[in-house]
Amino acid sequence: MSNPNPLRAAPEYRAVLLHSVGTFFGQALMQVVDLLFCRDLGSRATATVGTSTSFFAWFMILGIGIFSSLEFLIPHSLGEKDEKKADSYFFSGAFLILILSLVSMAGLTLLTRFGFLFGIDPTIHEGVAHFSAVLSLSFLPVFLTPLLRVELQARGHSHDTTLAFLLGNVVNIFFNWALIYGHAGLPALGMAGSAWSNVISRFGILAFLLFRTKTARGKIAFPEFSSQIPWKLRMKTILKLGVPTSLQMFFEIGAFILAGTIAAGFPPPENAAHAIAISLASFAFMIPAGMGSAAALTMSRALGEGDALRSRELGKQTLKFGFLYAFLGCLLIYGLRDPILRFFTSDPSTLEIGARLLLITALFQFGDALQVILSGCLRGFGETRVQAEVNAIGHGAVGAPLGLALCFTFGLGIEGLWIGLSVGLFTVALLLWFRYQNTVRRRCRPLPDGRGITSA
Repeated sequence: MSNPNPLRAAPEYRAVLLHSVGTFFGQALMQVVDLLFCRDLGSRATATVGTSTSFFAWFMILGIGIFSSLEFLIPHSLGEKDEKKADSYFFSGAFLILILSLVSMAGLTLLTRFGFLFGIDPTIHEGVAHFSAVLSLSFLPVFLTPLLRVELQARGHSHDTTLAFLLGNVVNIFFNWALIYGHAGLPALGMAGSAWSNVISRFGILAFLLFRTKTARGKIAFPEFSSQIPWKLRMKTILKLGVPTSLQMFFEIGAFILAGTIAAGFPPPENAAHAIAISLASFAFMIPAGMGSAAALTMSRALGEGDALRSRELGKQTLKFGFLYAFLGCLLIYGLRDPILRFFTSDPSTLEIGARLLLITALFQFGDALQVILSGCLRGFGETRVQAEVNAIGHGAVGAPLGLALCFTFGLGIEGLWIGLSVGLFTVALLLWFRYQNTVRRRCRPLPDGRGITSA
């Protein structure tokens, strides 16, 4: 009879969990570093960086959502011992990434150039357009990095992506310091220096991961001819599973990006407070997002090996870690909100507004953490459509309308938006919890040897 403890039943779980969290943590840290280095440039610079990041994120979440389907497809294929199938998903995903990167570059450039149509404060419009044009160059590494992360983790090289982001953040810190203020013999570019630093560091991360992926795949032959891959079938499968996840992320993260887009029309202090709060919220979100990614990857591999009960236990353990993290995160953000804000800004108006936003941020840690982990667990079972439906209800029908009403009708401004979006998060978490429990009961049943299979 198998040991129900997933840390023993799946020795790779601890490493995948740790390094998935480390990867997402490192990714969020890059945005925080960009804001920190723009601190001395004033509220307008902070607002410019925050607004540009929000526009960039509209395209980023669509791409990352689509390619999150590979967290199920590649590990599941390897669990079935089908190397060719796993390879075909890898190369098909890379081809789709190249196309989407080019489309996203053009889309972001056009969107920010005509940003005045979306109510961007005229004092930051030109800065946003220029910053975003530079930032758009990083779409290729941003989309390829998750593919390489899944490939490496599925093949037992979980530490590589953590190391890549550790090195990437060191590079980002150096070039922010050098290019914003003109150190180390480099020109002083101001805010634009932060954008170039982001691009340089992301391509550095990509180069490292490409090298490590080539090393990890050394014993696996690359397809000699493209005809060996059923391109249409594989890309159709990736999109079939990935588009619902992309829509889920669109409603989930898009609700907060919408708040950022609306904040772009507010005065710089209010916009800057939102930029700081959303950066911290994104930073906190990335840790449970890493947990959800680890759950999807390890649960899907367990299913590929025909052990649904182990998959269920992996999901249960990840949810426990997520609840503990949410509790600690809530306490830390609430208790340290004042020193956190002063680390980013010294503007009195920004500090006052930011303190109220961070209080809301602290409170929604439970809803935010649990909903993203539950989404990962469902993705581990190969379910993606329900997340899109639930997020459409929670954010599109509840959170966003409530936030807009509180913001404009009741005059609460940016705080009203955040309250409404927080209610949306808890709504999504509750609905996903019921769906996940139903999925476990419906699809997992024991076998005489103590393992489990997944029913149709």
